[in-house]
Amino acid sequence: MNKIKLLIVEGNTKEENINFNNAGCVTQSQNFKLHIDNLLPDCEIDIIEPGNHESVSKILSSIKKYDGVILTGSTLRVENESKEVKKHIEFAKKLFECEKKIFAACWGLQITVTAAGGKCRLAPRGAHVGIAHDIQLTENGKKHKLFSSKPHKFTTPAFNYDEVEIPPNNSVLLASNKINKFEALYFTVGKSEIWGLQYHPEIPYDYMIKLIKYRSEAMIEKKIFKNQSEIELHINTIEKAKTELSDEQRTIELKNWLNYLKN
Repeated sequence: MNKIKLLIVEGNTKEENINFNNAGCVTQSQNFKLHIDNLLPDCEIDIIEPGNHESVSKILSSIKKYDGVILTGSTLRVENESKEVKKHIEFAKKLFECEKKIFAACWGLQITVTAAGGKCRLAPRGAHVGIAHDIQLTENGKKHKLFSSKPHKFTTPAFNYDEVEIPPNNSVLLASNKINKFEALYFTVGKSEIWGLQYHPEIPYDYMIKLIKYRSEAMIEKKIFKNQSEIELHINTIEKAKTELSDEQRTIELKNWLNYLKN
């Protein structure tokens, strides 16, 4: 078989990626690339930023060469309806016109859901800050290839304030937890099929801890945490979860999607 060709769509702006670097973290797209290089070393990967018009035009003219597309996480918010957000939505709609297999993580899920006619909102039950506890597979989730070899109940890295409120019409719910009903969705739009997750199988807990420490003052100001001591207790919880989750177990969803592309 020929080499798998992937397109990774960076969710963050250049300015926000500077903040990620300041936190000691690589960009969302580079993090995906590092994981895929490990899981599928001979894969060919291109990265694009939807805000770059020239780059988008060039990619869309050769979109057929890609076997799959990954939409990463982001600190952007769908409800802001900024020019940057609209560019991401329009790019997703362009992808739907092609016969593409899409892996959508967190912001990626929210943006594909919105582009497909669904709706997202600020999660009324609160945020996932670095970790999502007790995600439970539905009966459909247990049978879906996305979750092959995955435990039916698991805890995993996650970082989101928003959630899917109304999924696209033909969506299949694959997983939920107490915070977000739509932790995993499968749906098709046009010629594309989307495997979407509200959490981050591609991000290690150590990465999440770095982000929490970097954002701690802002999260206290937003009253997500009362004080620094509460943040430290939360980080301790994540440290414990880290010892219980191997990299192999954490990345099963991404590995299953890559295997799906090969078949």
